[in-house]
Amino acid sequence: MSSDIRCWAVMPAAGVGSRMGGETPKQYLSLAGRPVLEHSLQRLLDHPAIERVLVAISAHDIRWRRCRLSSHPRVRQITGGKERCHSVLNALRSLQQDAAPEDWVLVHDAARVHLVRPCLRSADLDRLLKELSGDPVGGVLAVPLHDTIKRAGPAGEVLETLPREQLWRALTPQMFRLASLLPAMEQALAEGSEVTDESGAMELAGHRPRLVQ
Repeated sequence: MSSDIRCWAVMPAAGVGSRMGGETPKQYLSLAGRPVLEHSLQRLLDHPAIERVLVAISAHDIRWRRCRLSSHPRVRQITGGKERCHSVLNALRSLQQDAAPEDWVLVHDAARVHLVRPCLRSADLDRLLKELSGDPVGGVLAVPLHDTIKRAGPAGEVLETLPREQLWRALTPQMFRLASLLPAMEQALAEGSEVTDESGAMELAGHRPRLVQ
C-alpha cells in the first residue's frame, strides 16, 4: 500500500436492536465485562494502519458517552441515520474533510446478532488490508458457506437446493476507496435501494468487489 494512501474506518452504531428485542441495543450488551461496541472499536484502534474511526451514533443515544473509548483521540462521533446505510453515508460525507479521494475506508459493524464483529481477528484485518492494497475496487471479508441452502416459494415450500460452492457469507470490514464508495452509496439511496452492506452499493454501481477469506 502506498505510503501516501491512508486507511480510515467507519462504524455504524446507531441501531436500536429491534430484531433482538429488549431495552438495550445490541451494541451496548455486555461481553466479557465491556459493551460489544467497545470490543469492535478496540480492534480497529489497535491496528496502526487505521488513521481514525468515525462512529455513527443515534442522536438520542445516552449510552455512548459512558463508553471509555468515546473520548479516544482517534475516534470521532457523528450522527447516525434511520438505517445502517444512512449512517454510513453520513460518515462518508463527514470523512471528506480529512480523507483524500483515493484513501481506503473500512466499514465495520459495531455488532450483529452473532459475535463475529466484536471478535474480529487482527490476522483477518491484516489479510484484508494486504490483499486489497493494490486492488482497483476493494472487497469484503467473507467466509464460504458450508450449510445446505434452500430457496423457498411463497407458501414456504422448497423450490430448489442451491449449490453452495459459490456462496459466501459477507462480513465486515468492507474496504473501498472513498472516491468510489461515496457516490455508490448516494446513487443506491437515490434509487430507493437501502443496501444492507457497502458491497451491495458497489455492485449496483457496476463494480465487482473481491471476497477475502
